[in-house]
Amino acid sequence: PNSHCEVRASSMDQMDGGGAGRRVKVVGKVERLDGQSLTYSEFVDRFMKPNLPVVLTGLTSSWPSCEDWTFAGPDDRRRPNLPFFAQNFSSPRVQVADCSAREYTDHKRLEMSMQEFVDHWVRNSNTVSSSGHGEASSLYLKDWHFVKEYPDYVAYTTPPFFVDDWLNMYLDSHPMHRDSDIANYKNEVNCDDYRFVYIGAKGTWTPLHADVFRSYSWSANVCGRKLWLFLAPSQSHLIFDRNLRSSVYDINEDVSEKQFPEFNKAEWIECIQEQNEIIFVPSGWYHQVYNLEDTISINHNWFNAYNLHWVVSRRVYVKLISQTNIILAKEYKFTVELAS
Repeated sequence: PNSHCEVRASSMDQMDGGGAGRRVKVVGKVERLDGQSLTYSEFVDRFMKPNLPVVLTGLTSSWPSCEDWTFAGPDDRRRPNLPFFAQNFSSPRVQVADCSAREYTDHKRLEMSMQEFVDHWVRNSNTVSSSGHGEASSLYLKDWHFVKEYPDYVAYTTPPFFVDDWLNMYLDSHPMHRDSDIANYKNEVNCDDYRFVYIGAKGTWTPLHADVFRSYSWSANVCGRKLWLFLAPSQSHLIFDRNLRSSVYDINEDVSEKQFPEFNKAEWIECIQEQNEIIFVPSGWYHQVYNLEDTISINHNWFNAYNLHWVVSRRVYVKLISQTNIILAKEYKFTVELAS
């Protein structure tokens, strides 16, 4: 029914310059619950087992990061305490996405020091545009392995709903190589862990994607607000081309009807995540995320017995495609040799 549908443009009006050109059908909202009154078995039965998203409140009040990493802003909103990061967490290099530049299916990635990232943010916020407003930074610090880099600083405690985490428990017990060539040669894991910190100014965003390994993820807003748009796995084929090879990059741009003929049939679930709220992202749900305010978030990817079949089926599919490409390459080489 139309009364239960919205267009994404209504939510995107909260972003500067976004949402006016494209409409997607929003048919529902993500459920929001008090995490302190929810039992683990209830969480499993209502969300983890049926693979449904939910927003949980009331679980971050004791986190040191909510105080140390932020300062009080207007209207009781917390803001990122950027000098605190520059002074206390001077990581050798951090990975940053340039939200104004596309590179394949993601944003272009850069590496810089934490001080350089903070300086860029402050410099842009002090630059006044023709409209009289500060120019927001397009750089989005992503995939910062904070727990591994600063193990003695306890920024947060993983909520009990997410502690059955086979992925990070496994990685914690295995060697790590920053050099991917060494890791591949020794057949060892080439990743610290899948526990991340994200820091982005208002207007930074993440393109449409489903999470790595088709894992679960949870994301907590230490400060700021995010707009999430979700697509259920049963509709994921609608965002792919006819060959199921490439998917839509940005639902906020003019999506080619010729390349993605079924995109307009997709029905989206929307959520505005507030500060101190945690969102559970189920396996295989495609999502696009926008920072509506200057935001810091903590994110984990993880899997356990309830979604292992998603992870295994994804790995089998990737292996099958890889083997098929190898066979095709060999056949092509053989054909060329015959022709010559």
